[in-house]
Amino acid sequence: MKKAFRRAFIEITNSCNLACGFCAVSSRPKTFMPVRLFERAAAQAGELAAVVFLHVLGDPFMHPQLPEILGACSRLGLKVNLVTNGVLLGKFGPDIFRDKCLGQVSISLQALGGLPPALRGETLRRLTDFALNKPPDLIVSFRLRGAAGDAFVKETKADLLGALAGGGMPERVRDGLKLRKGVYLNFGSIFDWPGGPAGKAKKGCLGLRHHFSILSDGRVVPCCADFDGTLALGNVNERPLADILGSPEALALRDSIAGKTPMPSYCASCGFTAPDS
Repeated sequence: MKKAFRRAFIEITNSCNLACGFCAVSSRPKTFMPVRLFERAAAQAGELAAVVFLHVLGDPFMHPQLPEILGACSRLGLKVNLVTNGVLLGKFGPDIFRDKCLGQVSISLQALGGLPPALRGETLRRLTDFALNKPPDLIVSFRLRGAAGDAFVKETKADLLGALAGGGMPERVRDGLKLRKGVYLNFGSIFDWPGGPAGKAKKGCLGLRHHFSILSDGRVVPCCADFDGTLALGNVNERPLADILGSPEALALRDSIAGKTPMPSYCASCGFTAPDS
């Protein structure tokens, strides 16, 4: 049966091991979602969304109980995409990537741009080794945001092609390249976060139609760009997720975000473009 949403983003922590200049600066204290809360939120999100992404702010490998969280996802029968900067990828050992819930690991390579050159090169080598030796059914998606002519983007792309494409011509797929079976390199631009004057005004977005997010404190927000809960609709600690997303307030916000009514000022300058799937 087709589910109401394509994606649910659950932030298991807003703590990160890096401080990248392109990322949002949150006013929230650093928190780690308790496993019991995660399991309750994920069970409800899985009823509504086809795929659960462990992502909003922070890096999931900062959560000391990430293996238990993935185990909970497997027990619930969820399909999970793990989003990380990749620096801590080996923290829990290789078996964590064999958890049956895990369908994809998405690695944000632009985060490596702020590392010292030697550490950057070492980290990228570990990431390419991971892609070469991943479990057969796991998809690895490298994400590289920035201008095509940027030196870091060019060098990183060349390194990945050299290590993973085997000297051949990669197949073009949607917004990127297929480097080998189950390994992709996707491109995009650095976007402006919502809430500020920068960015290009939007006519509409897919928040609350294509996706929704749950912050690490349990608050439900329309998208993964609402990093401080400015448009929070409720909290899964207090109300069922379906009731929150089906409330008159949520439906009115969905229409506003879609541009059917005046868009919230917080969203209007956001530079993020929602994916098609």
